[in-house]
Order: sequence, then C-alpha cells, then structure tokens
Amino acid sequence: MRVEKGRFLILKEPKEILETETLGACVALAAVDREEKVFGLWVFVLPAERILAPKVGGVPTTFFASEGIDEFLAALEEAGAKRENLSFYAAGGARFLEAPTVFDLGGLNASMIRKLLKDRGFKLAREACGRPFPCRMVLNPQEASVSVKISGEEEEKW
Repeated sequence: MRVEKGRFLILKEPKEILETETLGACVALAAVDREEKVFGLWVFVLPAERILAPKVGGVPTTFFASEGIDEFLAALEEAGAKRENLSFYAAGGARFLEAPTVFDLGGLNASMIRKLLKDRGFKLAREACGRPFPCRMVLNPQEASVSVKISGEEEEKW
C-alpha cells in the first residue's frame, strides 16, 4: 500500500507492505510495535504549518511535522501500540548539494522530527536522512522490518 505525502497509514497485524513514493525533502517516519504488531508509516512534507501562506487551505495537519506528530502517535495508540514498545525509523530529508542552505528544507524536516520525538520521550532507532539524493521507505510488517531504497535497490534494512 502506498502512503501518500502528507498522510499516514496504521495497520494492526497487517499482511500488506507499506511504502512511500520517492522522498526528496519530505521525511517518512515508520513506527513499529513488534509486540502488539502495530505498524505505521507517515510522510510529512513541511516542518510546520507557518511555512505555508495563510491563504492556502484544505491542507491536512499531517502534511506538517509539528502539527501532525500527535495525530500519528494517537492513531498508533488507538490501534493498540504501547509507547514503551515503539521503535521509530526515518528516511528522506534529502539535502541537495547544489541548493543554498537557506533552502535546506530536507535538513529542516529531519531536524524537526528528531526534536518532536525527543520532546515526547522518543528517539529514532535508525535514520537515513540528509543524503544528497531521493529515496523510498518500505515497511514490511511480516518481517517487522524497515528498509530504505535508492533507485529501486535496497540500500539499508533495519
């Protein structure tokens, strides 16, 4: 099942694989509770809503890291995940070398998710953020694994 940008999916004892579209500056956050068999994948686009002009409407809160994190965590718990069992994995947040640092949206997104998780008592178990190229994340509940793919090839498996 493909998780669209600005959205998340939570599965309880699933038989389906969750995967992202290609991630540039966006960040994918996978959450895994192996004991309760709850798995979630969220792709956010911007670190905070204030980055968009106020006239832009109809954008879900999950499009933004700071506004969507608590909704994602609540959905995981509602599906049966326990806070103490959750492991988090992040990928994306590409930092394109030719872009000026003032436009480092990928770096801002990666920094924001680390901060938001830390503020809530969590940390990333693994991450593949800040690379100079796009990637995809795949969450395989049958194996309880998360992998990062570049150009269709598996780069890392956690």
